[in-house]
Order: sequence, then structure tokens, then C-alpha cells
Amino acid sequence: MDYDTIVIGGGPAGLSAGIELAQAKYRVLLLEKESFGGPIINVEWINGYPHPGEKVAGAMLASELVKQAEQSGVEMELAEVVEIEPYSGCISVACADGKAYTSSVVICAGGLHSKKLDVPGEEEFQGKGMIHCALCDAGLYRDQVVAVCGGGDAGLIEALHLARFASKVFVIEAKAQLAAKPVLQARARADAKLAIRYGEKPVEIIGNQGVTGLVVESVASGKRETLDVYGVLVHVGYVPATAYLDGVLALDDSGRIAVNEQFAADVPGAFAAGDIRSGSPRQVAAAVADGKAAASSAQKILETLQR
Repeated sequence: MDYDTIVIGGGPAGLSAGIELAQAKYRVLLLEKESFGGPIINVEWINGYPHPGEKVAGAMLASELVKQAEQSGVEMELAEVVEIEPYSGCISVACADGKAYTSSVVICAGGLHSKKLDVPGEEEFQGKGMIHCALCDAGLYRDQVVAVCGGGDAGLIEALHLARFASKVFVIEAKAQLAAKPVLQARARADAKLAIRYGEKPVEIIGNQGVTGLVVESVASGKRETLDVYGVLVHVGYVPATAYLDGVLALDDSGRIAVNEQFAADVPGAFAAGDIRSGSPRQVAAAVADGKAAASSAQKILETLQR
């Protein structure tokens, strides 16, 4: 057995689970596809955690969790998990780089990933005008026109941040009204740099060496218009990072991992924590609590095996 536990996902849930088990002197490997700390790295402020009524910068909280994991002895590797396979007495975890590891317990904490538009130009202009993080990239679009696709909380938060730098920000929303919280909607409508386009959907991203335009289509009439923009950010929802688990673990109707009260999945030794598990409230405090609870349940199995 390579490890006692393999944690898949390096966000708050995965890091918290890894810290708990490593502090209990178990051999823990944490595998993360993109960046240790997870999406909270790109969140400007997290309210109410770790202390009620206070806020902390997402990047700072992520850094603190990663540092604690390292000090606790969690081994961390950047790798994309593409398959897990249960065997009698262990679970094998295979990565895209060809490496594979075995452990007694696996905790899935891969969270969610952003939905794509699936329109022409989206893949072509990755890294050439497709904005993935307003907090990170807004300065690159100073005095330029950009577009944000999606009128939910995440979309408006990103649009408002981009407006600090850009000359104009189009917000494209397919529905007749925004889905964001009223306080965010009020801020968006009060910002002179934001132009909210209701009832339109993005159908193509165009450009040469980089993005130069976004083609939008009226949902009602089908009429198309090209907006001159030099950056496009997409926030049209999230999907659970469970594609590699389909047919291996039971998933609920939303594609999240079905778990019981102990955060256990339907395969012995497999657990889920954070946004990826069924019923998650999608809050940082809940993700941290999930990670600790899943680790506690996993520890009971490991203790039994050691006997």
C-alpha cells in the first residue's frame, strides 16, 4: 500500500481532511489538478470564516491551509486524477501523467468546475483573451472593453472587479433578469461602467491573435450582434468534478457524490467532502467541516485495519 489515505482535491475540504489525518500520523497523499488552495485563491474576501462577523482574503486563507498541510506532513502533488478503481482491501488512483497510487482510503474533495459556453472560439482563445480570474487578470484589461457571461453572484462580483480597470464591462445574461443577490444587483446597476444585456446569449468568440469580439444572440428574436470586446470571462454555473467517477461511485441527480451521514460513498473506503458531495451548502466553513468529518470517519476505518 503506497499510502493510508489519498485525498483528491486541494481546496478547503481536501486540505482540512489531509491535515486531520496527517496530524494523526497517517501517510497522506493529496492530489490537486490546478493549484493548492483551490478556487478560494481567486476570491477577494471570504465572510464569516474562520471567525463570525469577520472577513479574510481568499488567497490568505488558502495559503494558511496549504502551509498547515505541509507542516502536518501531507505529501502534495499537482496531478489530474482520471480514474479510481476499488480492489479488495485497497483503492487504486490513476493520474493523467501515467502515475498510479494505492491506499486504504480515498477522500474525494475535487469540488466544482466552471461550465463552458461550448461556442466557437472558446477553446481557440484560451490564454488569448479568455479571462479566468478577474482578481488576477483585471490589470491586463485596463481601459479596455470586456464582457462577462453570466448574471449570477460570481458573474457580478467578477464584473464589478473588472470595472475598476476596464473602460466598460458588458454583462451578458440569457434570462430576463439577473440571478445575483439583490445587493450585488444594486451595485451593478449603480456602476456606470457596467452595461447589462438581458435576454441575450453568447454564441461565438471572435478574434485574430486575441479576442476582438463577442457575438451575442437575442433569445427572443434570434437577432445577432457583435460586441467589440478584448476579454471574455465566463461564469454560467458550475458542475461537479465527478466525470471520472461516473459508474464507480453513486452520484445524485446533480452529479455530486451521494454520501451518508459519515460522508461515506457507496464503495468501502471511499468518502466525499466539500462542494463535490450531495447536499453541500457550498460554503467555505462547511467545506472545512466536511473535510474534518470525512477524515474522522476515514480514521475509524484505518484504526480497524491497523488492529
